[in-house]
Amino acid sequence: MRRAGCADVRTIAAAIGAALALATATGCNEINKIGPNCERSGEANPPVRYMEGTVEDGVYMSTPWDGGEQGLLWFPGGMRYELVHGLGDRPRFVELWLSFSRYGTAPDGGTVSLASGNQAELRTIDDEKLIIVNGSCIDYWLLVVAGTGDTTPEMPLEDAGAEDAEP
Repeated sequence: MRRAGCADVRTIAAAIGAALALATATGCNEINKIGPNCERSGEANPPVRYMEGTVEDGVYMSTPWDGGEQGLLWFPGGMRYELVHGLGDRPRFVELWLSFSRYGTAPDGGTVSLASGNQAELRTIDDEKLIIVNGSCIDYWLLVVAGTGDTTPEMPLEDAGAEDAEP
């Protein structure tokens, strides 16, 4: 059996290097063609009409803080909701709350936090509806609070884990 000489090893190494470079370049080009990991356009994500929720003392809540039986609203990247709020007037305030848990502040759930940036965007607000968009590529669970009054509802502290807080 003949042993490979230095020239043969260099040729083999060059061929392997060229194959790796080609595979890497092709992979990068394929990734660049795909774009972001979620489609956020309005054409790909028409608003989902949501007519649930409750109105009490001039305040609309899409679900209870703990999500109730159904849980908070699933809110993947690009998702659009058209929430029919039933307030009869344009809301004076809107709060968009997010959670990584379907059941928000339920004891076996997690927490909720106010959205910021493009996590939840208020696109439309009128006397019938709110259009909310997840402008990010992160999946959340959504809770919307809106009202025509001067105050927002207080989150029950016992549901928010306040008993674990240090004095």
